[in-house]
Amino acid sequence: MMIERMIRLLLAVLGLLGLSACAMTAEDSKQPPMVDIHIHYNWNQEEVISPEQVIHILREHNVVLAVVSSRPSDNALKLRAAGGDQILAFWSPYFKAGIRDTWFVQPEVLSEARRALASGEYAGIGEFHLVAGLGPRRDHPVVRGLIELADEFKVPVLIHTDAGSYEYFLPICRDNPTVRFLWAHAGGYVGPKVVGPLMERCPNVWVELSARDPWHYGNLTGTQNELLPGWKVLFEKYPHRFMVGTDPVWNAQQTYRWYEADEGWSHYSELDRFHRSWLEQLPIELAENIRLTNALQFFQIKPR
Repeated sequence: MMIERMIRLLLAVLGLLGLSACAMTAEDSKQPPMVDIHIHYNWNQEEVISPEQVIHILREHNVVLAVVSSRPSDNALKLRAAGGDQILAFWSPYFKAGIRDTWFVQPEVLSEARRALASGEYAGIGEFHLVAGLGPRRDHPVVRGLIELADEFKVPVLIHTDAGSYEYFLPICRDNPTVRFLWAHAGGYVGPKVVGPLMERCPNVWVELSARDPWHYGNLTGTQNELLPGWKVLFEKYPHRFMVGTDPVWNAQQTYRWYEADEGWSHYSELDRFHRSWLEQLPIELAENIRLTNALQFFQIKPR
């Protein structure tokens, strides 16, 4: 009987030691804090994951701040309600169902944008897409109207462009020098030779490196996840104007996915690892700027 008690006691002690060791390992391996400048909580993601589960994922990965835009736009507020100050909601002009490709011809889009910004619940406008050769034109009255509202309410604009040259975006940022722009995905498929000239000509443009992964875009790193030539030089030239985001959508090449839910949040760890991997190739201070400090300064948030 005494021997059995001793064995049980020993097993209990070993179990506690094991738990302590696991706890220390988890704490030691905790990733440094990051701001995720580009996430979504769209209707076809809400079908498979709750706002509380999204916030749990972000906190698991030590994301201290995230910027969310959603379809419909008020879905972003659901994440804000669950995550509090950890979430900044942007108002998307895709403000109701079924207008992903016709948002710029909706008669109420500008009045809805004004109402949303006046509420104080939204910290910016976007994401919206401008695709060269397709609608809307960059000088469309609704596009101009949204930018004017951003200037009036002093909030940034998150723009996704698809074009082969920085000259497509140039008139937008050049003609609106008092508006702060976030250029989504560093311009899409273009590289540092295209991104650099725009940053030089438009000091009101910050670049966010979202969705630059082996599954989509793929113009940031090579096959071994090494930074492609030119990026590090550009980061060093503009150390305070780059940020990072994950854009957790899946099969992004499929524009029309009405027939299935978007399981992007189940891949968040992969996206997070990808970005942290290439950031580790940079000097510590520069990596911290891109990972954390630049975004906090952009939104005038003091680090906790």
